[in-house]
Amino acid sequence: MNFKEYLKQLSIVILGILIAYWVGNIGSYYKERNVQKQVLQTILNEVKDNSASVSITLNSLDSLRATYVRLKNNSITSGSITVNYEGLSLRSIGHESAKYSGVLKDISYKYTSNIVENYEKQNSLVAAEELVTSQLLEIIKSRSAEDGDIDYLLLQIENLMRQLKSFSADQKQLLNDLSKII
Repeated sequence: MNFKEYLKQLSIVILGILIAYWVGNIGSYYKERNVQKQVLQTILNEVKDNSASVSITLNSLDSLRATYVRLKNNSITSGSITVNYEGLSLRSIGHESAKYSGVLKDISYKYTSNIVENYEKQNSLVAAEELVTSQLLEIIKSRSAEDGDIDYLLLQIENLMRQLKSFSADQKQLLNDLSKII
């Protein structure tokens, strides 16, 4: 075999290897992109569900606040009151999946930080809600609510409602952002 023939055969082998490598990279890219879309779609659906939960909780907190305002003002005439509270039911499976799969590294920093910030706010809301519900249960257990206890509970309810409204506005923005990148 002469040198030209050898170089020709070697070039064909190298070209074949490069084409196989290129095709493999394309397949890997589309596989990663598909996983990224699935995780982002999960986050989008989760944010929609969490927004609905926030809306229900806001209505429930408003009703709870009104009940305790009436109790404080002694405008409840019967010997018992009914307390209904539909608590927060926030999920974070999409965020956990995104953290462990690493798919957020391939989207812009702005969107990644918005997603992470949303879930951090969500965690602080859960903690604030636990404070309100523990105070509520304390008042119910004691069966003798003093004005100071009710005032503190009303303050906590109003703070939680403000946080939920702010969170709801942030979630609307996140929904718009996620709709753009999916």
